[in-house]
Amino acid sequence: MATIKRDSMEATSELSAQLKSTTLSTPTSTPSAKPPRSHLTTLPPPILNTIFSHLLDTELVNANISNVSYTHTLQPSGTLQFQASRPPFPVHTALFRVSKKLSEAARAYFYAQNLFIRFTFRTPDARHAKTMLADSGVLFSVAGFSALEASTSHAMDLVLVEKDSTQKRAVVMFPAQYLPRLVNFMDQASKATTSWASGHKLEMSVRNTYAFPISRLQGDLLEPFRFLSSFSSVAISPANLLPGYAEGLQTSMTTAFTPASWLTTVSALADRAEEAAAGKEDGEVGRQLYNAAIIAQTYAYLTHPEDLHSQPEAFAKGVQRLRWRCELGVGNSILAQHGHDKPHTHTHTHTETQPSLTPALARDLLTAETALSAALSLATNSPSPTSNPWLATLPVDLVPPNAEAWFADAERGVCWWRLGLAHAALGEFLFAAGDLERAVEMLGGGDAERTGEVEGLFEWVRGSIDWERRPGEGLRRAAVLARRV
Repeated sequence: MATIKRDSMEATSELSAQLKSTTLSTPTSTPSAKPPRSHLTTLPPPILNTIFSHLLDTELVNANISNVSYTHTLQPSGTLQFQASRPPFPVHTALFRVSKKLSEAARAYFYAQNLFIRFTFRTPDARHAKTMLADSGVLFSVAGFSALEASTSHAMDLVLVEKDSTQKRAVVMFPAQYLPRLVNFMDQASKATTSWASGHKLEMSVRNTYAFPISRLQGDLLEPFRFLSSFSSVAISPANLLPGYAEGLQTSMTTAFTPASWLTTVSALADRAEEAAAGKEDGEVGRQLYNAAIIAQTYAYLTHPEDLHSQPEAFAKGVQRLRWRCELGVGNSILAQHGHDKPHTHTHTHTETQPSLTPALARDLLTAETALSAALSLATNSPSPTSNPWLATLPVDLVPPNAEAWFADAERGVCWWRLGLAHAALGEFLFAAGDLERAVEMLGGGDAERTGEVEGLFEWVRGSIDWERRPGEGLRRAAVLARRV
């Protein structure tokens, strides 16, 4: 039987009927909730801080805009009130009033990033205050006297007193980035007039630390003053400072500067660090004191290179050995603080050779590895710029001279030993084995007890090597973790 051919219109009409009879069922389940809207307070801290930097960083907000000029009037109280040609710090303080959570984050960033210094100048002659502020190049706030007096969140109070005067002539606030300009003005004034420093007193107190390492805060706020000298009096409050730091800085500023006295003062910081690091409970203090001594050395060669480079070879040797001692001390204090100075006393199975690291521990162990590598570089006078600690902060022409002969083989052996401990703590047992093998060779038989300890550590490390792991994985893993701090 022949198949009847269907008309195309028939197919279309059937489809049309089906479409008319089709209905859409109403879903019984509720639609999924919309994802929450992103707010500033929900952003990751690195992104939020980047936003804050463009709105609240006094350096960035002043980029590529006109300079500030100041005028002043003398108030009936005798205090100078300044006016600025434009807002000196055009930051966006509206962030402080958006919400409680955002306000707290914005204020914390604002004060910690800028490190404001409240500067008070007491002098019988208002012209001296005007000259200092106008000619030093310091960019300062022109907020009213009462507002500045009520401030409690700034980083430091600095008071300069001329001839024991009680008359306040100026009270201003400025970020720490301008502190070197003020210090340079004082230095130039003392050189131009020999009696200038002896006719002035300084008072300093750190009010807030913002959870910064104390050594870093001292470096930003106080270390620039170390090379001002011959003041009649300097009073530095020891609150919020490392032990002994205030006393040493006071001594430096009230006597004439000499390279020998400077080296003695900085060496005293290292002595205190050694004492503090002897006990684990004070390990962090010891580490910060070592860092403070390193910062002091860096500032010295940045601010007084001619004086220091003109000294005899014995002075350069003392400086390099002090830097070596500090770098070694930083690494040792971190290892002891986290219990990695004697890791071979802990037993583990072969599958447990990869250490358990937190972001903070990873950061600290990488810091220890870097410091111990720097100590080894100094002791071997390595030509590699990547490991020479001076080149991280100084131009090549300011780096003090060094010589391998200034260090003994046993001291190089100690560097290899401690570097091996750091590599073992990071799970780099192959690297650690190489370090410790060199340590045994360098230490020799001069100290049988120490050599025996290193040999025992070498056997433990060699037995912990996982030959299926690629060298460097532990360092890379720690670097990833450390970025989360």
